[in-house]
Amino acid sequence: MESAKKIKLPEAKQHLQEALNQYRSVPSELGFLTVAKTFEILVEYAWRELKERVEDQGLDAPAPKIAVKQAARLGLITEPEMWLNCIDARNDSVHDYFGISKKEYLALAEQFLSLVDAIKIVS
Repeated sequence: MESAKKIKLPEAKQHLQEALNQYRSVPSELGFLTVAKTFEILVEYAWRELKERVEDQGLDAPAPKIAVKQAARLGLITEPEMWLNCIDARNDSVHDYFGISKKEYLALAEQFLSLVDAIKIVS
């Protein structure tokens, strides 16, 4: 049976995509906050997915940035610096949604969708 985490990652991706689409259609402060929150949730599920895959390969990944670096070493991801930027943006947004401009934040959220899609399967 598929774990709840495995189901939640695609849901979180879909929610972020929907939030971005809605914000583009009708920009509003509430719409931006929805994008920010769905981005935070997707980053959380995505790094935990990397953590699980890294640990399945026998390596430790106790924290998001370590999981990203280990995943890059294993070839699971190809843009670790972008992943790290997204994790930093997520961490900053938890404390202050306006640490970077809305335009930059929206672009980063959009790029993160592609990064999550690019996670490779290791057998």
